[in-house]
Amino acid sequence: MAQQQLRQRQRQTFRERRDFLTEYSDSQLIERFRLDHAGILYVTDLVRDALGSRTARNKDLSPEMKVAITLWYLATGKMQLCSSDDFGTSQPTVSRAITQTLEALAQRDNFRRFINFPLTQQELQQKQEQFMQVAGFPGVVGVVDGTHIRIIAPREHEAEYVNRKRFHSINVQVVFYATYYRILDIVAKWPGSVNDASLQ
Repeated sequence: MAQQQLRQRQRQTFRERRDFLTEYSDSQLIERFRLDHAGILYVTDLVRDALGSRTARNKDLSPEMKVAITLWYLATGKMQLCSSDDFGTSQPTVSRAITQTLEALAQRDNFRRFINFPLTQQELQQKQEQFMQVAGFPGVVGVVDGTHIRIIAPREHEAEYVNRKRFHSINVQVVFYATYYRILDIVAKWPGSVNDASLQ
C-alpha cells in the first residue's frame, strides 16, 4: 500500500502548455515578448541547435518555447514562478530554459553578429586614439550614456515606468564609439523611474 502511494506521488502530471505563437497576434506578441512572430522565430533560429532536446522525453521544451519563456521573463521581469504558471511548466524548468537560452545567445558567433566590441590590442589602441583626437581624453574605448525611450503605459507595474519628466519610458543605456556614431552596446531593460546611476 505504501509503495503504491509513493508511486502515485512520483508519477508526473503535465499541465497543458500554451502555444503563444498561434494564440497571440503580432501586436499582442510585441506587448508581451517585445518581438513579433517573425522576431521570435528569428531569435529561435539563432540558438535552435544549442537548445535542441538533450533527452528522449516527450515533454521536453521545444527551442521555440525556451526562447519564448526567456523573452517573457526579460520583457516583463516577472518572477520565474509566475512565468511557470503562465507557461504550464515547473519553476526549475523555467530556470533551466532561461539559463540555456541566455548561454546560447551569448555564444561568440551570436555575440559577434550583433556586437563588435574591440577585442585585440590593436583594435583597443585604435579606438583610444580616435577618442583622444575627439576630446583629448586618453584611454577611452567607448562612452556610455542613458536615454529614455517613450513607451505605451504597461498594464503591470505602470508607475515604475513613469520617468522624472512624467512620461512612460524605458531607461536605455547606450555605449558608442568615437566615430561614425556606431553603437557598441545597448541595455534596454530598466523602467523609466530607474536612475541613470543604477544602469549596468
